[in-house]
Amino acid sequence: MDDDVVIGLLRAVNVGGRTLTSAVLRATASDLGYRDVATYAASGNVVLRAAHGAPQVAADLGAALTTAAGFEVRVVTRTSRQWDRAVAALPFADAARDDPARLALVAWDGPVDTTRVDAFDPTRYGPEQLAWHGSELYAYYPDGMGRSRLTLPVLERAAGRAGTSRNWRTVLALAALAHERAGA
Repeated sequence: MDDDVVIGLLRAVNVGGRTLTSAVLRATASDLGYRDVATYAASGNVVLRAAHGAPQVAADLGAALTTAAGFEVRVVTRTSRQWDRAVAALPFADAARDDPARLALVAWDGPVDTTRVDAFDPTRYGPEQLAWHGSELYAYYPDGMGRSRLTLPVLERAAGRAGTSRNWRTVLALAALAHERAGA
């Protein structure tokens, strides 16, 4: 079986005293037998090659990082192909071009609860624009993410899932790292 290129997104690390360095992330992934391991930024992003699928990477890497860090580390994963499909499905092309720092992709740990999503009214929180798409959410924050009342916990309640958010620049950087590994 060919190795899958997998993107791992750590949830809620390097915030609120939950520190996990990129060096520990790389070492832990390598110790699990993953190859071509690379991290991006210090916010819990890893791209690697695995002999088994993304769900197993999420489970194994999450368990190993929880042990290494001393606190629960949840990992949301996507294969390179899944990530490329998420990039291609972007409904906010103008924001991606003109204001990528205010555009985010939220990757959920599974399919969202469509009944809850359909009942959710984001206009109660501000001017943000949302587009739900399978196990992802695209969010444009015209006034910036840091000032928004439409926080990840609010979105998680709406989705009925746990997730993690990355700005569009990070999304594209992870896609580039995944493509490099796919060619290796």
